[in-house]
Amino acid sequence: MIIKKIKKNWYHFIGILIFLYIIFYKIDVFEIGKVIRHVDLKLIILGILLSFIMFLIQAWRWNYLKKIQNINYSFKDSFLIYGSGIYFGTITPGRLGDLIKILYLKEAGHSTGKSAVSVIADRLADLLFLLAIGYLSMLFFAKFFIKEIIIITIIALLVTIATIILKSNLLKNAINRLFSYIIPEKYKKLLTLNIRDMTNDFKAYRFKNYLTLFTVTTIAWFLYYLQMFLLAKSINLGDITFTYLAMSVTIAAIVTLLPISVYGLGTRDATLLFLFSLIGINPEKTITLSILILLVSLFYALIGLICWLKKPLKAKSEI
Repeated sequence: MIIKKIKKNWYHFIGILIFLYIIFYKIDVFEIGKVIRHVDLKLIILGILLSFIMFLIQAWRWNYLKKIQNINYSFKDSFLIYGSGIYFGTITPGRLGDLIKILYLKEAGHSTGKSAVSVIADRLADLLFLLAIGYLSMLFFAKFFIKEIIIITIIALLVTIATIILKSNLLKNAINRLFSYIIPEKYKKLLTLNIRDMTNDFKAYRFKNYLTLFTVTTIAWFLYYLQMFLLAKSINLGDITFTYLAMSVTIAAIVTLLPISVYGLGTRDATLLFLFSLIGINPEKTITLSILILLVSLFYALIGLICWLKKPLKAKSEI
């Protein structure tokens, strides 16, 4: 059974293999020990505390989005459900487990379409912010990311064109025709209702709501970058600037979205090693920072696990 599972998810181990290669062939493990012995624990603790503040802000953001749809939960329940989503998102490739929040809302009697709106909006806020900053970061490192910049630019243009077409209902009609061919008849009515619920609830969001969403998302990400800066300073990473560090960890975060590792192990390390080597940062300190980022991620997941234990999903359901 275990062997079959490993064979099925073999690509998740690529990151682990990359990490082992780095540990055995690219760095001096004993030097990492020296770096760790001289860390500033006060800065690390402060960085970890920022995780909880970020958690509160993100949970508030999701609760805000739900209230616009007239889905009313106490902040405590929203925090626990959001935390459960964070936990399952951390242990699944591409953070897909975060969609478990939809099941929580369905359990309360909301349709799949209505339940998905706030979850999708919440995820898109982070993803679009990450991609936007990532795009700017790749422009900074343009000579190393020419292909990626071209691909992302083309995709952005296609999305813009698709949005314009969608407003004229051409794309919408094409999608409806596609669904009519590929969706079994017995599911068409349910799917149509869910799409209608989703569309109607997205229309409930106004410009001021998106502005609030953008502001809160920006604050949360600024705290994340500040957290990374504190971790870098705790190991005396050097004269790296806040901006350079922010751009580097953003690109690393995008790379870790690839479903080829667990907790970004290996992929994050390799990305940071490359980017930090451009400004002459010690590889052992780079890997130490990457390990600290991993530990902070595990702490984030631990908060999520506690939330799941406090408010587990009562019944099995399908999205």
